[in-house]
Amino acid sequence: MIQTQIGELIVGAYLRVINDCELVSYNQRSKEAGRQMELDVLGVKSTNGKQTVYACEVVTHIRGGLYSGTPDEEGWWSKYGNPSYQHSLERIFHKFEEDYDLVTGVFDDAEEYKFQFWSPYVSEGHLTEGLEELTQQFESDYDESVELIINGEYTKRVNELRDRASETKKGFDEPAFRFFQILEHMREE
Repeated sequence: MIQTQIGELIVGAYLRVINDCELVSYNQRSKEAGRQMELDVLGVKSTNGKQTVYACEVVTHIRGGLYSGTPDEEGWWSKYGNPSYQHSLERIFHKFEEDYDLVTGVFDDAEEYKFQFWSPYVSEGHLTEGLEELTQQFESDYDESVELIINGEYTKRVNELRDRASETKKGFDEPAFRFFQILEHMREE
């Protein structure tokens, strides 16, 4: 079993508490033999008979880089910086391709799919420019967009969670949200 990472728990808390997802699942894997794919955070929201499925990839590296390594193949990502940057873009793009296959296959009757990439700090320049192209390429290939929740937008979303945590003591069965509640409700005596 894969250990759920703290960054994934933060995203799951956001999906449940802020986006009102009824179902949040972590490290979802395909049951298809031979497929090694893994979706970091899956959220499902049903409102008035309309189902929205969230597929979120999460990278919680706080030094600005994403993944280390070299790309496996040539692709649109080849023009972005050093091999490590290119590998990061290639890996993230392929993860979203797998996510698309998983969520549109399992939730084939959903009205809406939301693909999101969450990271608290991504170096400005080659990586952020490459992620922008990733969103365009994904939309061109799959007719779906990838929302980038990085840097300042990530901070904004975490602050939304913290604000909600300060306003309520209700349990949501989300460990990251409970952590924020504890921090927000501490008292100095």
